[in-house]
Formats: sequence, structure tokens, C-alpha cells
Amino acid sequence: MRRPPLFSFLIFSLGLPAVATAAPDWKSIEPMLAAKCYSCHGGEDIKGEVDMNALAADPKIDEQFELWHRVLDTIESGEMPPRKAEPLTETEESSITAWVTHELDALAQTNSGDPGPVTMRRLTNAEYDRSIRDLTGRDYGLAKEFQTDGGGGEGFSNTGDVLFLSPAALDKYFNAARQLADHATIMPGTGMVFHDHRIGLRGPEQLKAHAEQGLYVWYQQKAAPHLPADFDDMREGDYLLACWKHQHFQTPLDVLAKETGLKLPFLQNWWNLVTKPEPKSRFLDLVRVPWRELPAPDAAKPKEVPATVNSRIAQIEADLLSWNNPKKPGSGVQRQQQDSDGIRPYPMNAEVKGKNQVHLCFGDIGDGNAGDIALVTKIDVKLEKGGVNYFNWLEKTIGELKTQTAANPAPANLDELKKRLASLETTRGLFGKHPKPDRKIEPQVLAVAAPKVVTLPLPPGAVSLRAETKLDYENPEVDQATIQWTATTGTPRDVTKIIPGVLTIWKIQTEAARRTMGEFHVFRVAFPDMFERRLEEVARNLYRGSPGYTVYYFSDDQLGQVLGEKDKATLAAMKKDWRLAAPKQLNDQLKGEFDGAMIWHLHQFASRAWRRPLAETEKQTLAAFYHDRIKQGLDRESAVREGMVRVLVSPHFIFKAETLPSPETLTNAPNSGGDLPLSSWELASRLSYFLWSSIPDWELRKAAEDGSLRKPEVLAAQAKRMMKDPRAGALAEEFAGQWLKFSTFEEHDGVDTMKYPEMTPELRADMKREVVEFFGRLFREDRRIMDIVTGETSFLNERLAKFYGIPNVTGPEFREVKVADHHRGGLLGMGAILTKTSRPNRTSPVVRGEFLYAVVLGHSSPPPPPNVPELEKGLKPASLREALMKHREDQACAVCHDRIDPLGFALESFDPIGRFRAADEAGGVIDDTGELRDGTKFKGMAGLRDYLAKNNGQFTNHFSRKLLGYALGRSVLPSDKELLAEITKAIESNDGKVSAAVTKIVTSRQFMNRRNEAPALAVNP
Repeated sequence: MRRPPLFSFLIFSLGLPAVATAAPDWKSIEPMLAAKCYSCHGGEDIKGEVDMNALAADPKIDEQFELWHRVLDTIESGEMPPRKAEPLTETEESSITAWVTHELDALAQTNSGDPGPVTMRRLTNAEYDRSIRDLTGRDYGLAKEFQTDGGGGEGFSNTGDVLFLSPAALDKYFNAARQLADHATIMPGTGMVFHDHRIGLRGPEQLKAHAEQGLYVWYQQKAAPHLPADFDDMREGDYLLACWKHQHFQTPLDVLAKETGLKLPFLQNWWNLVTKPEPKSRFLDLVRVPWRELPAPDAAKPKEVPATVNSRIAQIEADLLSWNNPKKPGSGVQRQQQDSDGIRPYPMNAEVKGKNQVHLCFGDIGDGNAGDIALVTKIDVKLEKGGVNYFNWLEKTIGELKTQTAANPAPANLDELKKRLASLETTRGLFGKHPKPDRKIEPQVLAVAAPKVVTLPLPPGAVSLRAETKLDYENPEVDQATIQWTATTGTPRDVTKIIPGVLTIWKIQTEAARRTMGEFHVFRVAFPDMFERRLEEVARNLYRGSPGYTVYYFSDDQLGQVLGEKDKATLAAMKKDWRLAAPKQLNDQLKGEFDGAMIWHLHQFASRAWRRPLAETEKQTLAAFYHDRIKQGLDRESAVREGMVRVLVSPHFIFKAETLPSPETLTNAPNSGGDLPLSSWELASRLSYFLWSSIPDWELRKAAEDGSLRKPEVLAAQAKRMMKDPRAGALAEEFAGQWLKFSTFEEHDGVDTMKYPEMTPELRADMKREVVEFFGRLFREDRRIMDIVTGETSFLNERLAKFYGIPNVTGPEFREVKVADHHRGGLLGMGAILTKTSRPNRTSPVVRGEFLYAVVLGHSSPPPPPNVPELEKGLKPASLREALMKHREDQACAVCHDRIDPLGFALESFDPIGRFRAADEAGGVIDDTGELRDGTKFKGMAGLRDYLAKNNGQFTNHFSRKLLGYALGRSVLPSDKELLAEITKAIESNDGKVSAAVTKIVTSRQFMNRRNEAPALAVNP
């Protein structure tokens, strides 16, 4: 009867009680092996690369344990001796197997839990790139220029024994570090920021521009989502009423904001605006003075808002809104030209339909009327039919009325006509006269000195009026002019004060213009007329020493409260950049602060890169290095870049330094009690490179800093947290990719594209992505390990789904799809695996079977015998099976092919590029049945999956072995047997979840400790 394979033996033999009967010794076993084995495994022709004769004097069980496991496996499976050789007697077989079992068990138990040998190694190329990515936030792919990683231990590139560092590689590390440094900007507050493009040398002006632009953009980006947009109801009246309630009801502003749905920062700004006397502005007083004049609550109803308060607030709001055009933000009255050049008119326009008169209002904005004379040069009236010049209509109508009143006999309505005539003549008398008696003007011109309201009667059927008006530039006092004019059919506003919403006119480049523009500017700043200008006011915090007075605005403190602590810290850092970069000259104090900040950032970078806190001497060394570069003439940023290069070429970054015991703890103790516990920082690094192939993050560093990471429960919790992180995708690409041989599939060129033009680079990339997504979800979502071979889903996009013939998948993004009804599911149905295990133009049951047998299930196979003839090219599936069956008639070939071919035949329904096929190229029926040597039969993918499901222990145990080897970066040893057994039990008791294996590994003695011995150093062979 065949015993369990090697990995099963490793697991299940542990923990069994020791055999009571004494095992035979080597002296009694060696003659049996000499008689039955040395002829093939010890002569000149050493078969299977196994030389047992070399062990005749000493079996070296501790060094050659893998070989003895193979001996045990092949004898108990009946593979050795081969059928044509003389078989072992029952006594011989039992004696040999008993001796090997006893020796292996003794070896395993002697040093059970031994952390194993440690080889101080460099980072793998993948680890280097991922570490740089997490240090900088960008993936530069610098390691593509490095020497290629090898594979060792359990077949992974992170095995220390193969990660040597050649002298030539040092130059590449220097070049990579310099490339990276050239992509960095370093500022005293925000520190190191890495960019896609090369930055290069920067002078003081560029640093200042960097700080200025960075702050300006940050303010706008952060404030934009919280500011009212154009066309939003900004609830001016609600804010004014809330301020009134705060004043008279003593209700806190934050309570009012919550009750009314107002934003607290804006309410605070409104309160400051209406209660404080600064800044001075008569335009701003149009809002705050009427608010201050609002009546207090009625004594009889002290908790109610009087109706007069509501009505007056409504008027204040209407006046405020009159300055802007709500339908076109940014084009309101406050943005129109206000400097008069004496040529351009500023017309008055009014809709007058249904009215018999219009009022032309001329205001002096309350600052006196010196120079405030306006000339209305032309008035046009649009009628229901046509239009008239108002002055011409006036003269014509007066002439007609004079004729009518002089008629004989007199008309019946003579009194009415005379009254009408007198009114029009009075109006006519206003034209052609200047307020200055010595001035002569054209008879049709209306000259008006503000403040004044001129009421004009309108022609019947008038619809609208337009009065061309300009400032009187010939007035000797025109330099003092500040005047408003407007037309209305309603009750005129008080023209001795500023008229809300009406353009103010002055002579260009005068003191009156500058004074009035300044006051108007204050008003505009308080109430910007468009979203972009509100953003601008927040961004101007960059230049302010104290908060602004805009109402829909955030001061630095307010913005920090809205955004949170992280953004407050960012703002403080950016302000520090500006404070130190803006001055042209720095005093000694600022220079010291600048240098101290730059050195601090260099220390922080080194601590993250070296995966631990810096020793005080290391800090001093880096600080001295920085100051030396400054003395040599480098600018501060370049000096830090040089320090960055030094950090990145240090062994503390390039090497896994956590494997190096300190001299004071090193004793080279040979016994199992001589373990050295990893420090919490070393353990953090070991954990992060296991799960992420990268440096620890902030949370893991925090657990290392307080020492709690050494607690198994904390370590397990951190591992589970990290598995959920996207960075755990490294397990998919590095662990699964190397174990299952798909890590470089996107570069796979082993397909005859003339025969299979469908295999495009894009499709190859999709196939690779499918496997990576699958394993990424396996770890991040803590799925069952057996889902790898028995799962019913995969991850597809539209292109790959169409290639597989799976409907209802649209779009380029990958998503989980149930594929069990389409002959797929898990690893076995993935195109990358099926293609990688095929020949360029045909399938290969041997390659696929070997992949399943050795790679997926973990069995060991001897190398093929020499001079095996190749199969004919272009064989069809039926003839291919026949050729392989004939191939197996040779006993030397049958040893392996009896194991692997049946597994490969089960996948014959998939063509060389992974498509399912019901018939071969000639239309023949596919025979996808397989039968193992023990009589087990299965058919196709479904049968193979059922077989694997029934024997799930084999796959799970092999997975555990591979994961352990990857985690420890070495070969699995006999001393790991107990741990492997514990991993198996943990998986079984946790519904097969992958986290059970991970947490059992990371809390193990092997993972948390190292041997108390000097580590070996991988060197260039």
C-alpha cells in the first residue's frame, strides 16, 4: 500500500508516540542498501542524481534529510527498486523504512521549532521596488536594472542563500538612489515629496514659488467643496437673522448654526462683519448699519422675532443682492467700469410699460456733491409701435398743446390741456440749462447736479426708456466727483445716500476715485460676486497675518476645524515652507530653523527606509553629512538629496538587517534554548516583508515602538489587518506567482502566434491579471485555501470573458464571476496556467500533469532518464494519448508518467491557449479521462476537482509548507515538522481560511526568533 507523500508524512508522522521497539542501526541497514541500491545509485552512472554510495560511511541524516525523505517515499510507494530490479524483501523494506522514519523523527524532535539558519541577504528586486514605492508614494521600477534574483529554499527569490550582492551591483544601487533623489522636492515644512518627473537643481526663487503655488492650490482644493457655488442660495437673510438672535436671545452661534442648517464658520464671519467697526467702508455700512438699527424684541414677547425685524432683514438682503447679477456670476454691477473717461456714456435704462412717468435719480453717495454733475445727452423712448427721441417728443407735444389751447372756440378740456402744457413746459425748462450759470450747453441736454430726482412724464404707450448719461468733465470740480444715477418708476431711494445696486461714477485717476474705490473694494471682498473669487479670498490667507472679513470664507483655523487634524498639520507644514522660503535673506535664527527642519526630514526618511529608529550616533552622522555638503556650496535641498542617496545605498536599507544579531547578544549557542528573540522593530520588518514585500506602515511601526508587537495576540491582529490591505497583493504576485510559476506570464512567448493569433499581449496581460486578482482576494478577503483548486469563481473583464466564452461580462474592469458552469473555477481553469503548461502549438498532458503533481501538489519526481525520444510534433489529442501510453511501457519512464499523465489528461479539454474545446482540431472527441496507479479514476476538470476536494489534505499541507518557506526565507527543515502540524490543525479548525495559516506562522517560534549564531552572508558565487 502506498504511504502518504512526503509532505503528508512530514505533517502526520509528527506527534505520534515513539515506536517502542528499537529501530535498527545504520550498520545493519547499509548492507541492504548496498546490495539493492548502489548499482544504480552509486556507480559511474548515478541515476536520478542520487548517490547513496557516497553516504555509506555516514548517512548524514541532518544534512541529507531531503534525500532520505525521497528514499522513504519511493520505497513505500513501490517505485524503488524498479520493477526490473531485484525487489526488497518484506524484512528489508520494513527495516529500511523503520530506520529512516526513526532517524527523521529523531532529527525533527531534537531541534523542533529551531528558527533555522539565517543568511544576511539583500532585498529582492520586487522588495526593493515595493519599498521605494511605499517610501515615496510612487512606483519608479528602478530594480529592473538590477541583477536578476535567483530562487532557492522552497523555490522563492527571498531565500537568503541566493541573494548575493556583486560589486557591479553596487553601482546600480547608487544610480538608482541618485535617480530617485532627482525626483524629490524637499521643503522645511512639508518635507520630501516625490514626483513622476525629474526636478533638478532649484534656486531660492523656485523654492519660494513652490511654497507659494503649493499653498495657493491647497487652499482652493480644500475649501472648494465647502464654499457656496454660483447659483446657490447663500441665505444672507438667514445669517443676518441668526446674528440678531445671537445678540438678543444670547443663543450660541454653534447652536444657531445647527438649528438652522447654517455653516458655523460663515455664521461666525457674519457676526464679526455686522458687529465690528473695521474695516471702514460706506458701502459695507449698507449692510451692517441697517442691521445694527434693527429693533430689539418686543418686551411683551421677548422670545419672538418682531415682524419688523423680518421685513427689514428682507430689505437688507434685497439691497445686498442688488449689487450682483444672479443670472451671470461675475458680471454684476460691482464689476462694471467705474472710472469715467468723459467720453463713454453710462446709460440709465428702465422698463416703463404701464407707467406715465419715470424718475431719473442722481445720488451723491453721501460724501458731498462737489463735482457731481451729470449730463444726460440723449433720451430714447421705445413705444408699443416704434420709438421717439424724448426731447423731440417733448417739443412736438408742447407745440401741439399750444395750438390746441389757442383754438377758437376753446376745447372742452381746456383746463386739462393747460395743466398738461404747463407740466411739459416745466420739464422742457430743465433742458439746456447748466447748474453753473456761466455754462452753456446744448438745448436738448439735461444737466443735473446731485443729489436730485428728476421726474419725466412719459409719452403714451411707452415701453422702455434709455437715457445716455455721462459725467460733466468740463466742471472745474470734476476731480471731486463721486456720483450715481439710475432710472426707476417706483419710489426713488434717498439720493443723499449710496443707492444700493447702482453704479458709482468718478473721474479716472483722482483722489476721490481712489478713496471710493478703496471703500468699494472692502465691500467686494466681503461679498465676492462669484465662486472663483470666494476661493481666491481663502487662498489669500497665504499673505494674511490675521483672518479676512469675507463672509463666505474660511480662516486657517476654521478650515482646519472643517477638514480635521491631518489637514491642519499639512497646512501648518505648508505655512512653514512659505515662512522660510519667501524671505530673500534669512537671519541666523531662521537659518538654524531651516537647517534643523531639513535634517529632521532626512532623519525621518532614514528611519522609514531602515525600518527602525535611528541611533543617536546615526543622527549625528547624517546631520554632519548635511552640514558638510552645505559648506561645500550645495543648497539645502541638494544637501538633503545627497543624504537621501547615502541612506538608500546603506546596508541598513539594501539588506534585511533585522537578521543580524548584535555583538553583545551573540553567543553561538548550539542548543535549542539559544534563540534570540527578534526585537519589535525586527519583527515588524519581518512581518511586512512577508505580507507586503515592503516596509512597515505607520500602524505597524507604532506597535513596534510601544513593544506590543512582541505579544502574539497583537502580532496576529496586525497580520490580519495587513492581509486586508491592498499591499497584501504582494502575496499574490510574489508568493503565489513564484510558487505557481505565473509571475512573468505577461512576458510569456511560448505560444505559436501564427497558429493562435488570438494570444495578443493584451490578452496575456488579462490572463496574468486574472490569477493575481484571484490570489489577491484569497488573502485580502481571508478565503478558503482549497478555493485555489476547487473554487467556483474567477476574476474576468469583458475581453477575457469573451475569450473564455462566458457571457454577460462587460467593461474593462475585473470583477468576480461564477464560472463553474463554464468548465472553470479556481486555478485549474485559468488561461495563464493552461497556456504556460502547454507546448507552443499543442497541449502537453505531461507538462500539465507535472505542474499539478509537483508544483500544485508538492510531490517530488526524479529527473527524466537520458535519451528519452521526443514525441512527434503536431500530434492530435487521440494520437498524443496513444504516444504517451506507449511511452509509459518503458519502466524508467513509467515511474513518473504513471503519476503525472493522468492528471494532465484530465485537462485535455482545454486547448494550448486555455480555451475549452469539446472536440479536437480534426473534430475528434476529446478523451479527458485519467486513472492513477491505485485505480482512482476521474474525468475532465470536474472529476479532477472532485479528486482534489476528496484529498484536500495533500494540497493544504503543501500550501502550508510553501507559505512557511516563503515567510521564513529558507527551506523548510525537519525541525519545522511540529509547526507544520499546528498549521494544519489551525486551518482545519478555522474552516480552511488562509488567515489561520498566516497567524500560526507569524506567532511561531521560528518567525519571532533567530538562531543565536552569526549569520552567513550571501556572496557572489
